[in-house]
Amino acid sequence: MNEFEIAGKEGFIRIQLNNVYGFPNETSYYGGYDVKGKIEIKSGNYYVKDAELWFSTGQLYQFFIQLQKCYTDLKGCVTFSESENHLKLDLNFNQYGQINIRGYFQEIVDEENILHFEFESEQSYLISTLRQLNNLVDKYGDLKGKK
Repeated sequence: MNEFEIAGKEGFIRIQLNNVYGFPNETSYYGGYDVKGKIEIKSGNYYVKDAELWFSTGQLYQFFIQLQKCYTDLKGCVTFSESENHLKLDLNFNQYGQINIRGYFQEIVDEENILHFEFESEQSYLISTLRQLNNLVDKYGDLKGKK
């Protein structure tokens, strides 16, 4: 399946890769391949469903590498943001395996309609996230793509 999910106690973020452009021959300016996807966010009673999101598989690769390191070290901060600044996602780890997930999503940049979200998670929730991201990296490669 071409998606990954970051889950927590009171929410989740699900990102789907619906169209991957150029794969496997033309790489993106941002590394990997350009992606037109969908994002779904649930934070408490607030919700974004089926919103369009553009990013690259290279940006996912970088996020995956940073996330693995924080997961292993139980410390640090990981950020995922795509090039058009519609989404910013920060995962802050502490030494007890707890993760604070916060960020924002703005579907249309020139409108003041922004979802700011925050929810808690823990290290055990990331096992499936890391597996899903690993599958995507295996399929689409790193910043240079898949040759």
